[in-house]
Amino acid sequence: MNTIAERIYDFLKDFPPFNMLDRNQLFSISEAVEVGYFEKDQALFKIDQPIENHFYVVKNGAIGLYTSQGTIVDECDEGDIFGLRALLRKDNYILDAIAIEESIVYSISSELLEEYITTNSEASQVFNEKFYL
Repeated sequence: MNTIAERIYDFLKDFPPFNMLDRNQLFSISEAVEVGYFEKDQALFKIDQPIENHFYVVKNGAIGLYTSQGTIVDECDEGDIFGLRALLRKDNYILDAIAIEESIVYSISSELLEEYITTNSEASQVFNEKFYL
């Protein structure tokens, strides 16, 4: 057994839309997650930076999303997804993502999102309500 993937699975299974996937689907995602550590004030991405082929989930800590004027738009904490709207727009990031405190963040491939979440009707509905509306 992959103990790191098991820990990631145990965390993600409590948060939508991941909690709507079956064990095999979520475990496949968990095995492919990249874990990142960010110190306070460290940027994950900046405005106008080209998008990566992944989105993020906060495991521990807090990530702030800021405008170019430094105004906080959202504070993402445990279980929150961010960086996804840029993928949906297929455009550069329009906000800065900066660690408000020491944080651990999971990076998940958008290909896995398409493979598992958009093909699961319940997860897809929650996903669409949260990110498309």
